[in-house]
Amino acid sequence: MADDRYAQQDTPEGERGLILASAERLLRLLTAAPGRRDEALAVVNGFFGDRLADQGSKLAIPMTVHSGTEVLSINRDSLAGALPRATGRIAVLVHGLMSTESVWGFPGDPATTYGSLLARDHGVTPVSLRYNTGRHISANGREFARLLHYLVAAWPVPVSDITLIGHSMGGLVVRSACHYAFTTRPWHGFARFRRSWTSKTRRVVLIGVPNTGAPLEVFVSLTSAALWSLPIPATHLVGLGLDARSAGIKDLRFGAITDEDWLDQDLDARDRPVANHVAMLKRAAYLIIAGGLTADPAHPLARVFGDALVTASSASGILSEMTGEGLFPGSTVRQLPRVTHVALAHRPQVYDEIDRWWP
Repeated sequence: MADDRYAQQDTPEGERGLILASAERLLRLLTAAPGRRDEALAVVNGFFGDRLADQGSKLAIPMTVHSGTEVLSINRDSLAGALPRATGRIAVLVHGLMSTESVWGFPGDPATTYGSLLARDHGVTPVSLRYNTGRHISANGREFARLLHYLVAAWPVPVSDITLIGHSMGGLVVRSACHYAFTTRPWHGFARFRRSWTSKTRRVVLIGVPNTGAPLEVFVSLTSAALWSLPIPATHLVGLGLDARSAGIKDLRFGAITDEDWLDQDLDARDRPVANHVAMLKRAAYLIIAGGLTADPAHPLARVFGDALVTASSASGILSEMTGEGLFPGSTVRQLPRVTHVALAHRPQVYDEIDRWWP
């Protein structure tokens, strides 16, 4: 996997076996309902995916590109056969934690996604990314950057225009990929593809993305610390379960999207590490969409919990309320009251905002 060189090699064999057994038990539990294995496996990977990848488990989800339900082979002939009407304008949709590309399907009409609507209205060819959300976001970002290089090189027609759409963790993976596309270390193996897709990216849409962190992960981390502080063995077991959450989940705490954000860092520390500011793509316009629990974005409940998982401030990338400093200067920001976190991936009003903004 992309971050194997950083994988910890000292995990006890007993713990490795316990993780795999726990993953298999959870998968059996979640697949009790027929026809939901892909979604169940995505949940298992969200919890245990980093460890499953390190162990080379067949349960670890590989990174793949999809058109609808079909997995695309990244070579020109296969892409031409799978996408006979491919245009030079690509839209890539990237799902969030414990999800698959099915999260983009509109309720009651799963074939309709933001991508399919943009195909109708703006002539794009939509594809989606599936990946192991338990891995570090930077590992997925680096692999996504490489995959985009190969996808553009193999596309059946010359690519002139790329749009990246990320929901929740998917937006962090998009931002990480944009960073690693310019980080051409020899062992990454794609120096010769430099700028093959970043120079063609015209739009980046970040929907409900915890750009400065997710309060739920902060709450889980603090709960774990509190449980470990109690002199009660039973609470230590619960704390151990919370601590076993994946690297991907822990990355959400402060929106870690580069290796430096987590290497040699205490991922359970209460204090925010020094943020590694990642530059925006110079040729791309950015649309930031934030949801909310209440009709009034200024309501205390909305300010504290945002869309239930991500606050409007985090989604907007605001670093300082006093100075207005943020991660996305010059971007367009839209707040959608009464649209919760998961719903942001498949609501007509969200698409309407994308459509109206489309430059």
